[in-house]
Amino acid sequence: MLARDGVNILSFTIADTVDYGILRLIVNDVESACRLLVEAGYEVVIHPVVCALLPDRPGALAAVVRLVSDSGLDIEYIYQGARDSLLLRTEELEGLEKLLREAGFTVLGPEDLP
Repeated sequence: MLARDGVNILSFTIADTVDYGILRLIVNDVESACRLLVEAGYEVVIHPVVCALLPDRPGALAAVVRLVSDSGLDIEYIYQGARDSLLLRTEELEGLEKLLREAGFTVLGPEDLP
């Protein structure tokens, strides 16, 4: 359905419980994806995330998690994204983005994704 309307899924993760499942999508066209999913009867909630490039070396993930933890920010969820990126959700998105940039991580915006 999404592909048919030109929506490209860049990254995703799936979690399930006994009663329901959660599909988290990073797409190239949020508005179209939401409209299509709602029209198909799915419940849709938009949660902005921060996307940062993760260096390909041992301990890189631990460094990000330690940095965020030491800052006092809470990570609601985190998962691997496209292009060696890490997707993080917190209530303090601007603070998280600033923290990562100041620590030398490259933070990607929508314009950086294909």
